[in-house]
Amino acid sequence: MRRTRLTRLSALLAVLALVAGACGGGGAASDTSTTAAAEDTPSTEAPPATEAPPATEADGGGDGEEREPVTIEWWHIQNQGAMLELWETLANEFTEMNPHVTFDIVVNENEAFKDAIQPRLQSNDPPDLFQSWGGGDLADQVEAGLVRDISDEVSDWIGDLSAGAVSLFEVDGGLYAVPFDLGMVGFWYNKELFAQAGIDAPPTTWDEFLDVVQRLKDAGITPIAVGGQDRWPAHFYLAYLILRIGGQEAIEEIAANRSFDHPAVIEAGNQLQRLVELEPFQEGFLASTWPGPDGEAGWIGTGRAAISLMGQWGPGEYANSGGHGEPDQLPSERLPFEMGWFPFPEVEGGAGDLNDGIGGGNGFAVGRDAPPEAVEFLRYLTSVENARRAGETGAILPVTKGAENSVTEPLMVPLLESLAQSEFVQLYLDQYFPAAVGEAINDETVKIFAGQTTIEDAIQAIDAAFASS
Repeated sequence: MRRTRLTRLSALLAVLALVAGACGGGGAASDTSTTAAAEDTPSTEAPPATEAPPATEADGGGDGEEREPVTIEWWHIQNQGAMLELWETLANEFTEMNPHVTFDIVVNENEAFKDAIQPRLQSNDPPDLFQSWGGGDLADQVEAGLVRDISDEVSDWIGDLSAGAVSLFEVDGGLYAVPFDLGMVGFWYNKELFAQAGIDAPPTTWDEFLDVVQRLKDAGITPIAVGGQDRWPAHFYLAYLILRIGGQEAIEEIAANRSFDHPAVIEAGNQLQRLVELEPFQEGFLASTWPGPDGEAGWIGTGRAAISLMGQWGPGEYANSGGHGEPDQLPSERLPFEMGWFPFPEVEGGAGDLNDGIGGGNGFAVGRDAPPEAVEFLRYLTSVENARRAGETGAILPVTKGAENSVTEPLMVPLLESLAQSEFVQLYLDQYFPAAVGEAINDETVKIFAGQTTIEDAIQAIDAAFASS
């Protein structure tokens, strides 16, 4: 049976620190072969690379011997802005240092990636490097023999990364992916719209949150944007309510029993129903994606809705989808309004703590037939100098030790403060559980949002997925 994990913050927060100030970001793309399902973005001048990766076996230890050409197929989801530019820049730099290496880069938006990767995995032909969130999906890939245990290959440098972040990509003692980002989901909100509704401070309890929603509606403001079509943004609400009501213990019991038939889940569904009955979401939310001008991010980025429950990547996408600024600017510099952040509120009588979170990391899994150069590239990508370049974009929270103070985006300060006070962070439920269960969680949550099911029926559907996984 695959192993699932809960991640305690004592390990997970080893790399996060608070800083403030100004920074630059981004990087220029050159001639690396790239297939992108994204808009073209302006280039910015990249800072020079300051660290070359050690010579790989294929390089012959730097003896000048000509090597066989190697192509690394790399799939990622940083499809807009400074991170799109930086990832391509790092690939170009690696190629310059390793002339026998070329890259075939495929870039997709989150949901498009999930759809596109399935035929490759089903045909036992995974890319050399591809986006991973760990959890149940990675465990399934391990069980199917699609990814490679890279524990030995990275043993002399993986200690440079947060142990907590690395643990998200371990399965039964083996390491199958390398993390580059770690964070937590919370509420991003438009301070100007809150002020228009006479709301002076963000809510700290669920009842206060429901009151804020009603006050926004009464002021003629759309309270919440959610990407119902993509489904996973909606699941954050149910996941957080389970965590706030039942705490860590409830999640552990659900996982151990392989059943969502738990008092915390039932009460979470009842509390979610209270929110749904307020009709707080944007028009057409069930057909709305996460990114894009008409998606959740676009509704927030253009000031048409006040609140979005999203991870640390939210502000950058709000700016992108809202059409604001240049990709080398911080999100706070690009957005035309002041944005704030607050943790998911407490539920009165619940066992969960206000600062405990739903979150996780981004990483790259290594396909089973990937060349050794692919792993060496991950070493280069997560080196402290390059992790700092990524942190300076304001789009990610790097996990490399020594890169902490590169995160100077003011919007991240309250998120990092909450992380620093957390004792427990739960991996996103649609990633934590087996893939079929994660799909059922997402599907059933959206049905609750649409008024098409009850929490009792949703539990039955999710447990059916458990039984078949």
